[in-house]
Amino acid sequence: MKLKPLVFFPPFLCFFLCLWQALGHGESFFKSLNTVQDWVLTNFHFVFTWGTFALVIACVITFASPLGSVRIGGKDAQPLMNRWRWFAITLCTTVAVGILFWGTAEPLFHFYEPAQFFKGLTDRDRIIFSLSSLYMHWSITPYAIYAIPGLVFALTYYNAKKPFSLSAPLSPLLGNAVHGKVGEVIDSVCLFSLVAGMSASLGTGILTLSGGIRYLTGLSQSSWLLGGILLTVVVAFVISAITGITRGIRILSEINALIFFLLVIFVLCFGPARFIVVQGFEALREYVSSFVSRSVYSGVGNEVDPWAKNWTLFYWCNWLSWAPITALFLGRISYGYTVREFLVTNLVLPALFACVWMAVFSGWALHTDLLTSGQIYQTIQNSGVEAALYALFQKLSIAHWLQTGAIAVVVVTAFLAYVTSAEANTSAMAAISTQGISPESPEAPFGVKLIWGVCVGMTAWVMVMRPGVDGIKTLSVLGGVPSLLLILLILGSWVKILLFPKNELKA
Repeated sequence: MKLKPLVFFPPFLCFFLCLWQALGHGESFFKSLNTVQDWVLTNFHFVFTWGTFALVIACVITFASPLGSVRIGGKDAQPLMNRWRWFAITLCTTVAVGILFWGTAEPLFHFYEPAQFFKGLTDRDRIIFSLSSLYMHWSITPYAIYAIPGLVFALTYYNAKKPFSLSAPLSPLLGNAVHGKVGEVIDSVCLFSLVAGMSASLGTGILTLSGGIRYLTGLSQSSWLLGGILLTVVVAFVISAITGITRGIRILSEINALIFFLLVIFVLCFGPARFIVVQGFEALREYVSSFVSRSVYSGVGNEVDPWAKNWTLFYWCNWLSWAPITALFLGRISYGYTVREFLVTNLVLPALFACVWMAVFSGWALHTDLLTSGQIYQTIQNSGVEAALYALFQKLSIAHWLQTGAIAVVVVTAFLAYVTSAEANTSAMAAISTQGISPESPEAPFGVKLIWGVCVGMTAWVMVMRPGVDGIKTLSVLGGVPSLLLILLILGSWVKILLFPKNELKA
């Protein structure tokens, strides 16, 4: 196997130059990035909102259409793995460490700094707004962003026998001319997007782990602690990626998924279960009733509302930056299942899990903060976003040893969560950088995986050490812009497959 120079070197050199600029001209460099981010979101907000909403509609249409009965890989294709294993891998390679990092801190930001149309309302109204915002940002729409490109790739790769490339999902729309050099340019741009998205996610992982380790050991925040955590995570996900889907990713995903479910049960047993259930269902009703209006709300109009730009648009960019490469992975492991089964496993089930998780952890955070007169929110202001989850465990009325054990489990879970997600995407990044990838030979060489792992790690370290959470958000937005353009083209391919399945899916 050999590298594809046009795919590998442009994004690699771009990130090398970005790191050099960040290290040498830190403050001015990040100020310039923020300026670019603001310009993009102000001028193209409607593309993000309506584009992501269109992906949700596409999922609904696909599920109800005759295309839903088409089997990925052909009518005789047998699944690569059972349903539980498939769901565990899908869940753990998409939610990553974000649900731990943002699940307890984000609702407090929404409660104290809500969107303009919710200001001045009662505490109960702001609770409902906070929880419904978590549903919006973490359930249906994000998984629709993954599902459509993942599905189109699976059908074009396995059924139409197109190359393992991000240009494959574009072939129904643009024809075979999109392969070759044009396809390599597309792969190169999407690699840049994913390195940005993975670096942002790794940044949240580093902060989450550092908060737990500081609590357990009494260490203070330092560059040495953050650097040690980052090195450990990068080494772990690169080694795991080397073992391939059937070993490292599968085992870690199943362990990680089980721990996620156990954490939900733990909080329901020892936390404010009645509050969580009542407010969770109220918020769900609000989420469903306002889904369309909030899906296309960008906060840009006669009076600019920064909330939507800082949160909803940020999330759409973050999910979009991961989507193209993640689509390759999700499509690759869906062999042998029908399109309708693909949507259940890659959209319906993980979205339901996300709603349950956010109802439990976000509801717990809001209830505890109200009981303690804002202490959890104050902890965020004083010690950073990563401190919120651990502060909540300290407020539970349980024995100290149980608190410490729970926090230790969270630290391990955060570690596994990012490793599981990163290894899947590192494998996909290395694969599209390499010639000769096929269903019979799906793994890229070790060296390519190592290079991308180090690149992601270095970018995340710089973003965490310099601008922190704001830098993570900026990196996510910039990564999502080129991905959005690709996914809108893939949406065009989906239309052709939907209308002419026999023509577009024949080998």
